[in-house]
This record gives sequence, C-alpha cells and structure tokens, in this order.
Amino acid sequence: MNRRELLVAGAVAPAILAAPAVVRAQPQHNWKLVTSLPKNLPGPGDSAMRWAERITKASDGELTITVYGGGELVPPFGTQEAVEEGVAQAYHGSGSWFTGRHLAHAFFTSAPFGMLPDEMHAWMYEGGGQALLDEFTNPRGLQIFIGGGSSVQTAGWFKKEITSLDDLQGLNFRFSGFGAQVLSKLGVNAVSIPPSEIFPALQAGTLDGAEWVGPDADLAFGFQKIMPYMYTPSFADIYGGIEFGINLDAWNALPDSLKTLVRTASEAESVRSGAYQTHANMVALDRLREVEGLTIGLLPDDVMAAAAKASREVMDEVAATDPFVEKLTESFYGYTAKQAAYKKLYDEPFMRARTKFFS
Repeated sequence: MNRRELLVAGAVAPAILAAPAVVRAQPQHNWKLVTSLPKNLPGPGDSAMRWAERITKASDGELTITVYGGGELVPPFGTQEAVEEGVAQAYHGSGSWFTGRHLAHAFFTSAPFGMLPDEMHAWMYEGGGQALLDEFTNPRGLQIFIGGGSSVQTAGWFKKEITSLDDLQGLNFRFSGFGAQVLSKLGVNAVSIPPSEIFPALQAGTLDGAEWVGPDADLAFGFQKIMPYMYTPSFADIYGGIEFGINLDAWNALPDSLKTLVRTASEAESVRSGAYQTHANMVALDRLREVEGLTIGLLPDDVMAAAAKASREVMDEVAATDPFVEKLTESFYGYTAKQAAYKKLYDEPFMRARTKFFS
C-alpha cells in the first residue's frame, strides 16, 4: 500500500467507526402531559410526575414529557379533548370525568359495585379489558392505559349526619361518573365539578357534601376543617382509577422500543400508585380519627341497599345505549361476578379469619 492509499484509508476509518452512532440516532419526541389536578398533589399528582420523569430518564431524553397541572395549559376537564386535538400529547386523569363525552369511560375508572384494583388489573391485562378500551378509544385518536387505582373510596363528606336514606333527599352533592346517576335516583342533586372547585363550593354552601378520593387526598384537600361527617365505603368508586391517555398520532410515531417503555411504565405506575394510596390512606385515616368534632361512620344499610337497586337500574339503562356499551357492560360485570365467586371461596373466609387473629 502506497502513501496515498494509507492517507485515504486513515480518513475513511473514523467515518466507518462513527457510522453506527449515526444509524442509532432517533428523532427526539417532546410531549406535553396535561392533568386535571395540581401536579404535585399527593397521590395522583405525584403519579403523573413520576410517570413522566421515569419515561424521560429511561429513554435518555429520547421521549421527554413535561407535565402541566390543572388549568396551566388547558381547563381541568378539557385535558382529553386537548389530547385528541393535538394541543398536548398526553393526559392524566380519571375516566369518570369524561363520562359526559361518553359513558364508556367510567368502566375503566370505576363502576357501581365493580372491581377492586387486583380484579381490575386482571380484567385489563388478561381478561380482555385493554382490547375493549382500544376498540373504544383508538377510533377517537387516543391510546389509553390504566395508571392505578385508589381502591374503595370514601363515600362522602357531609354537613349533616346521615342516618337513613331520607337524609340524602335534596342534597347538593359533588359526584361524577355512574355514581352520580345512581344518586340522582336516590333523590340527590348530583353535581360534577373540577377537583379544585370542591372545597370552595363546600365552604360557600353551594354544596351540602362531596366525594373526592379517600383519606389521604381528602385530608390534603382539608375537608375535615369544614365538614363534620365522613362516611364510608363508596358504592361506586371501587377501583378509583386514573389513566394515561396518549394522542394516537404521537403514539404511532414512537418506535417499538419507546412504545414498550411507555406500556411498562404505565403498568409499573398502576402498581406503585396503588401501593402509595393503600399506605397513605391508612396513615391519613389515623390522623382523621384524631380530628376533634369529626364523626367517621359507615353508610346506613338502607342507603347501600337502595344504591344497589338503583345501580342495577342505571347499568341496565347504560347497557341499552348502544351495542358496544352493552358488550362492555357484559364483559365488565361478567368478569366481576367471576371474581366475586372466586373470592367468596378464598379471600372472604381469609379476611374473616384474619380479623379474628387480630382480635
């Protein structure tokens, strides 16, 4: 090899060595995530931040997600529509807040006398729930993944004592999703307002009561400062789920590796956020029990019985709205019934035995 050939070879070699880096480089994806909540609200607010930060770090910035709290970029209840329209690429919120757009959203958040978190995850991941969610939302330009649940929530905070079904008549009460329809059948004036407006409405007297989440989130909102009665459990918010909704074009623009990362992060957040809620609710309930003048009680039996009857009526009416919702209702409650039968033999006897162990 002569001197000229050596020089040419020497110039080409670095380019060849550098080529793999050029081939590996991918377009950077910058997403805006809008929430309906304050972005640092304990529990659901932290969940949105954690999901975004984990994906950003795990992708080495190839997919960067910036979180905007409720009202920062779009109205709190305008997040889903903003993502459909491409104003933002993702949202984080409860499907029950979007039932005004379509009733089917509530199934993937919580339905009356429905699934607990472990049951919901089994249905979504193994029982056909995700396929139904895709069938429902993909044509609307959305790819949605569940992001965890709070488990059985507080039934509500009230200004007056609730001793029977009669005490609910005519109350202006904040609720969302299918539960609002059920309460309406029980004589309650159910009102759906954004989370940030609940406390001011209670304080101003425009609401007689409200449900939000559970002890941890309720304590953070300060309900115990102005409301003397707290009742549990909820008949409607059983899973109490939060979801991550993604603009379908933005989702399809991701390489398979990033799609896998987002799916994995969503599944991980379902577990992590649920674990946080369980722990935080236990801690918060102990604090609420120490609040002077606060009565914590169970919903009266006649209220729960009436809610069960009204819930069956509501869900029959919901199923009759269109063929897809009928299929969704059958899948959801069919799976719930199977879970109930399983737990009757395993979980329920164990829970009774464990109660005796600690007594």
